[in-house]
Amino acid sequence: MNRRRFLETLLGVAGARKVALGVPYRFRLRYAPRIGLLPELPIEQQLEIYAEWGFRAFEYNRLPRHSFQEIEAIRKKREELGMAMGVFVVNSGGWRGEAMVDRKFHEGFLKDVRRAVEIHRIIENEAATVTSGLAVDYLSWEQQTQNCIEALKRAAEIIEGTRLMLVLEPLNTRVDHPGYFVVRMEHAYRIVSAVNHPQVRILFDIYHQQISEGNLIHNIRRYWDWIGYFQAGDVPGRKEPYTGEINFQSVFKAIYQLGYKGIVGMEHSLSVPGMDGLKKCFEAYRRADSWEA
Repeated sequence: MNRRRFLETLLGVAGARKVALGVPYRFRLRYAPRIGLLPELPIEQQLEIYAEWGFRAFEYNRLPRHSFQEIEAIRKKREELGMAMGVFVVNSGGWRGEAMVDRKFHEGFLKDVRRAVEIHRIIENEAATVTSGLAVDYLSWEQQTQNCIEALKRAAEIIEGTRLMLVLEPLNTRVDHPGYFVVRMEHAYRIVSAVNHPQVRILFDIYHQQISEGNLIHNIRRYWDWIGYFQAGDVPGRKEPYTGEINFQSVFKAIYQLGYKGIVGMEHSLSVPGMDGLKKCFEAYRRADSWEA
């Protein structure tokens, strides 16, 4: 069964190509749907659908869980479709304690960075997410901050000679990640600016930052020189644009006018499951991308 026939069967409607795939649209920003929005489909078919909607990039947090052979197959499909890849998550313990805040975790973190470089050499992704881990109560805030700086300096040495950018992600502690260490943009800036390496930057996740401190456009402008990647998701619920409170047209317009050429990862779930939800999501990005000049 070919892909289009498969989609018709999946949807159970005539004309599934028009309904599911839509008309290709040229986005102003490089939005990147995440792998997993249609978990019932193989990765290659998900990428084909994304490309036919006009998306020029994708991201996939769980890529390191795949074998090198599987990653090679994804790379071939990426090249066939003319797509770029954004982030995967580098450090497996980054939402727990096994990350950067304590030096005893550093060897494990750097092992993950070395594997990330091996993956990057295959898939040729543009960036990869690193996370600080949870704060610990036996070290001062200052010492934990310094440990994060040291870990990223060592990581920067590992990625030298590649085109990989490591992006440190502040996460919210109010809803999703209680106890996480790096929460606010000022703290991320303090760490990344101390590392002072062109391949180490901040991941500005619009969802997390709206919860943690709001003031999105002001903070984007304030820390612009240190932001290397964006991710999106509406608040509350972490779904596609226009399911919550964020004015995405204004935020995306500000990012575009600042001259951003990188990827905006669609790091959220769907408000409606399945192909209908995917169509709703992709139409929301068209709307968010259609600000007046």
